Amino acid sequence: MASSLKRVYWDACAWIALIQKEKIPKPGGKIEDRDQMCRGVIEAAKKGNVEILTSALCLAEVCKNPGLVKTQTSDKVAAFFERDFIFVINVDTAVGEKARELMMGGYAGLKPPDAIHLATALLSPSVEELHTFDGRLLDLDGLLKKPTGEPLKICKPDYGPPAPLLEQLNAEKPAPEAHPEG
Repeated sequence: MASSLKRVYWDACAWIALIQKEKIPKPGGKIEDRDQMCRGVIEAAKKGNVEILTSALCLAEVCKNPGLVKTQTSDKVAAFFERDFIFVINVDTAVGEKARELMMGGYAGLKPPDAIHLATALLSPSVEELHTFDGRLLDLDGLLKKPTGEPLKICKPDYGPPAPLLEQLNAEKPAPEAHPEG
């Protein structure tokens, strides 16, 4: 892993926010544009600055919202996870045991899917941050230790704003051919 490459772990709610283009009203008339927040991370990943890890549990968990099931096909949902910068981590015995340990460790209100996401992020030593919009998980920021002893940072997805539309379009266009001076 290159030293400039950042690895983050995405909880299912980050994928759901991206897929559904979520914009959540906040007090004071403000809008939390979760879609834009997630797209910033995706754009950074497309540029090779970030890798996103996620649990295989997300492959099913993103379908729990009835709105998604009505608007997306199985192929479209699967396509979100089939990119070079996304790594799907299997739920294995080690993850299950760590999830159980977390649930029995006194973390109030921790549900099995949340425990699996936390366990997967904690057991992936190169993960720097767990990205989520879940308030119960955000409250655990810095309280859980990775095997290295470092605290796990738990935060909302953010890697700066996505590239402006013109910059994105220019990056996708081939450079014009040079014409010899005549």
